[in-house]
Amino acid sequence: MVKSFYSISLIWNILRRYLPEKISGNIRGMRVFTDNTGACFDVSVPDMERFEDIFKHEAEQKQVDFKVSRCLELPELKEDERMGGGGYG
Repeated sequence: MVKSFYSISLIWNILRRYLPEKISGNIRGMRVFTDNTGACFDVSVPDMERFEDIFKHEAEQKQVDFKVSRCLELPELKEDERMGGGGYG
């Protein structure tokens, strides 16, 4: 069963908990799925392999209640709240 969440801070908390600051600090462009079941974000190419290894290891060693995977096709995303009428470009 896929659970929804109500704050993007949950995603950031998970990333900061499992990733070194060098990797989590370089994550950019986070956007939430329209159904609040996940988020997409950019990970730099040099960090990608380590990023995937960390979450693969966590999935194999622990009973984590979330899934991290490379996005092959963009799902529908919520509007970037910072862009909505604020004049940011």
